[in-house]
Amino acid sequence: MEATRTKSGAGFTQSWRELAHTPTHQVPVLLGAVVALLVGILTYVFDASKAGAIVAASINQAYLVIFGVIGLIGYAVSKQNVQNGSIVAAIAGLAMVVLVATQLGLFAGLLLLAGAVWSLASTR
Repeated sequence: MEATRTKSGAGFTQSWRELAHTPTHQVPVLLGAVVALLVGILTYVFDASKAGAIVAASINQAYLVIFGVIGLIGYAVSKQNVQNGSIVAAIAGLAMVVLVATQLGLFAGLLLLAGAVWSLASTR
């Protein structure tokens, strides 16, 4: 019966409350994923506005967005199973460090990787 109920407008505020109760070891994973996603999207938007037209995304922008989304998936999985979510986030962070050699890519990737290692260490 509970699974068939629909949420009212309180769903959005409920997600912010859950974010306030996030364990400390998962915060770097979330921040790294969000930074990667935002940097990838914003650099594309700035490139498109500079050109005045829709342009092809660079491979670094695509990698930042893809691995940022994978990092967010890792964060969501880690709410249910910390080890599996940390492994997903660590893979996304490591891939970002290896494939995106920009300063922001390294920052976001190392943040994701450090958060994943911290989460794995806190579960043992």
